[in-house]
Amino acid sequence: MLKKTLLVLLSILILLGVCFAQQDPAKKQMEDTTPAEAQKPPELVLEQIQFYTTVKDRQPSGVGSVFPETLDKLFCFTKIGGAKGSTYVSHVWYFGDKEVARVKLPVKSKSWRTWSSKNLHLGLGYGYVKIVSESGDILGMAEFKIEAAEKAEQIGETEKAGESEEAKGLKNE
Repeated sequence: MLKKTLLVLLSILILLGVCFAQQDPAKKQMEDTTPAEAQKPPELVLEQIQFYTTVKDRQPSGVGSVFPETLDKLFCFTKIGGAKGSTYVSHVWYFGDKEVARVKLPVKSKSWRTWSSKNLHLGLGYGYVKIVSESGDILGMAEFKIEAAEKAEQIGETEKAGESEEAKGLKNE
């Protein structure tokens, strides 16, 4: 009887050892086949953002932050750095506090330039564009203003577009 009990206990111990031994290699194999890039999102950086009125030879033209209400279309140019592989960013357009457009744009290298545009006809007031990563992080933002044509012409291109103080504060959070 003692032999049978020892034999059963030994069999159970061997069976448990086999089960535990098989779990570790399976975990290890799963870890080894998951690329490190897939485990964490790319660390994107907004290097440049500006608004402009036209594109000439794939370059922004008519750069500014104050535009006349007669303008039909406004472009938002961004330069994104830090991508490790292919990802995307979204240009989220706001006028006042209302979201008016969301444009998903590819980022295919560590230094990538891209832009989106918005047909205006929104009236007078302030707007802004937030640049949002694939993981939902806000990379930055810039503001623009739509004024009566006469007022906007007086200002002209003296106000350069760039990163607003609020956007700089978002980066530091």
